[in-house]
Amino acid sequence: MRWSRRGFLRLCAVAGIGGVGAGFTGCAGKFLDDSLLHAPAQGEARPPKRPDRFILRRDLGDIKGAYAPGPESTRMLSLAQLSDVHITLEGFSLTGHPKLEKMLDGFGDSIGFGGLDRPEIIERFDVDVLRALIKTLNAADTDIDLVVNTGDSVDIGTIRELISFLTEMNQLNIPWFQTVGNHDRLVLGNIPSRLVEAYSGMDFLDKNAFIEKHFPTGKDIAGTTYGSRAKGFDFSPRSEVNPSVRVGFYTFTALPPVHGGLRGGRARPGIRFYVLDTSRSEGSASGQISDEQLEWLARQLKSHSDYLGIVVSHHPIARIKENQSRLLDLLLASPKVIALLCGHDHEHRITPYQAPGGLGFWQIQTSSLIDFPQQGRMLEIYMNPEGTGVVRTFVFNQQAAGHLGENARASYAEASKDRFDGSGKEQDRNADLIFSIAGRLR
Repeated sequence: MRWSRRGFLRLCAVAGIGGVGAGFTGCAGKFLDDSLLHAPAQGEARPPKRPDRFILRRDLGDIKGAYAPGPESTRMLSLAQLSDVHITLEGFSLTGHPKLEKMLDGFGDSIGFGGLDRPEIIERFDVDVLRALIKTLNAADTDIDLVVNTGDSVDIGTIRELISFLTEMNQLNIPWFQTVGNHDRLVLGNIPSRLVEAYSGMDFLDKNAFIEKHFPTGKDIAGTTYGSRAKGFDFSPRSEVNPSVRVGFYTFTALPPVHGGLRGGRARPGIRFYVLDTSRSEGSASGQISDEQLEWLARQLKSHSDYLGIVVSHHPIARIKENQSRLLDLLLASPKVIALLCGHDHEHRITPYQAPGGLGFWQIQTSSLIDFPQQGRMLEIYMNPEGTGVVRTFVFNQQAAGHLGENARASYAEASKDRFDGSGKEQDRNADLIFSIAGRLR
């Protein structure tokens, strides 16, 4: 007799009703070997649609000579941001007790965004939504320099979910870089895996497993970019506390500076990314940043004087509980930092953090691919002749056709019925974010 996934889970739920008690019992967290995910559908895609209008934002100060990108502007870099993909085991049951799991799902921020009670259509087509976004980006690969994923690649926190995510992301024709989110190392984004594995037959992720799975095995090392085979994690320094451990933060150069001119000065600054790990090993959906990481970041920012800086993290500043003020003070005291890219809240939101003299940085949050509106974000960085810069950013939907597009649109329609709406305000979606370049570099 061959059980379907949902039939097997219903049996688990019945078995678990009488024995939840203080722990996780019954068939909780178990699946048949071939019952993880439906095979994604197929279909080609068009490039992302560009909006007709951008809102000009000068929140960092009324900077002289600052304007939206024009014919005299130089585009320095173009990148895409995906966030909070949350590849989910369809119909997963942690406790085997549906009523208990509905209650757990209601805790909201206390457990992070978990997939215990998402509609069946969204769980079934999560991989299709990701594939549709990837095909949309591939259709415009000549215009995009790199892709950044700002964490929560998986939902429950299992190795099978991560393998499914990596399989799809590796179809990108564009270099891509990864960030650690709370769901990438904690069960349901909140619970250390060691506390759950004793009650489950499944393989859950911790940070070490999450990083290690990004490294190819055997002869699968083709298509390397920026010297990376691990989507950024092989740039990670070794821990100063434990040198045998690779940490989850790293830095890389996206655009080198150009020197020249009559006086041998700098004709164009470079752009460097500083990727942080704000997840917590001890549990909780909120973020933290370690003393070791702060010291590393301060050294890195100081040692690259010819580069504008873009910081990447899963959590926004407001969601980082430990060392929040130290991180913010460091970023505001480092004039080369122009932006911080993040996710976590499943919502489009752009927040200015202002420093004197038109300095400071833009915090740019992007919504989730699992919850409404299931969008990615494009960012283009321009330099104007007057010594000012612009981050032009816009959000986009998948543009896939065929069966793939049908499935992705079905997921979108189901997500739109939820009370949660991560669309943000108009100025959080399509905007020209003005910043000064003068005074940032030494």
